[in-house]
Amino acid sequence: MEVSYRRELDHNYLVLEEKEFQENYQVNMLLKNRIPGFLECRMTRVDKKAFFYYEITSRQNLRLVLERKRLSLTEMIRLLEGLEQAAQTCEEYLLDGERILLQPDFIYLDPDEWKIWVCFYPFEKQELGSQLLGLAEYLLDHLDRQDSGAVTLGYEFYRMAGEENPSIRKLLEEWGNAEAGSARSVSAEAAGNQENEEGKLVFSYEKFGADGMADSSGAWEGARENRLAENFPEWVDASSGGTACLAGVREPGLFLRSESAAYPDLRVGKESFMIGKKKDAVDGWLKARGISRIHAKISREEDCYYLTDLNSTNGTFLNGGRLGVNEKARLRPGDSVGFADIRYVVEG
Repeated sequence: MEVSYRRELDHNYLVLEEKEFQENYQVNMLLKNRIPGFLECRMTRVDKKAFFYYEITSRQNLRLVLERKRLSLTEMIRLLEGLEQAAQTCEEYLLDGERILLQPDFIYLDPDEWKIWVCFYPFEKQELGSQLLGLAEYLLDHLDRQDSGAVTLGYEFYRMAGEENPSIRKLLEEWGNAEAGSARSVSAEAAGNQENEEGKLVFSYEKFGADGMADSSGAWEGARENRLAENFPEWVDASSGGTACLAGVREPGLFLRSESAAYPDLRVGKESFMIGKKKDAVDGWLKARGISRIHAKISREEDCYYLTDLNSTNGTFLNGGRLGVNEKARLRPGDSVGFADIRYVVEG
């Protein structure tokens, strides 16, 4: 499977190439139906080769979205719900669920609403358990560790992925039941509590058991901490003692001067610098209508800087030329850079 990207008029595509094409039921169902939760696909043929074009306009892949932000409980639930819906859709259309690509580069979403689209590739069959385990391991490294619910659900997803017959549906049902049970418990305790002498209500929350599911109320002590400490010692908060080793501080290495007073200059001082209008997902925030939520990236490789378009709607430009989707181009002092209609000059 060869992976590339293409822009055609106002549409951006993820393109997967199959060198030895053979028509089958999976292909026909994918091409002849607009399947809910699947990236819409069309195919072109060149001799024995087939090129599958997946519509990704105004969508970002999971790896890119999590490059600058951490996964919250709400986002984790929506991601799992999207994957479970895709599995149910496979059953409805009699498709092989092991042909859904579950790597973060092929799971696409709306960064605001967290609506999920999966990439179904008829010629790539991968064992479901190993795919889920790989995804779970990736997500564990990108959870918001201040969100106890996200961490707990992330760990439960990892545990589930390692089982003989993993089921996201079962995991979500257990999670929902635990939340409902926690809500009833808290409500009952609240009804039975009396005001103390200072007029304050005293609540008690049920601790998380070793084999139970988490609640989303923020209770995060005792057994839950012990469980994480045993399985993921690197997550233990050492802020209360010891000395942490700080990474070396690098002076900013690239400066982009804005040609308009309405937009800020950009100083790139890290290996990867994201640009866009989704404030919590980027380093360089450009609040403009034509800017995509995650628009472009400037990356440092050795002593050179590179500009990459990240599936933007209105384009990323270098010296007047528009970059292709995910195309990377080297930056040099004096270059003119454009994000949609916002212009910058590279000053080094």
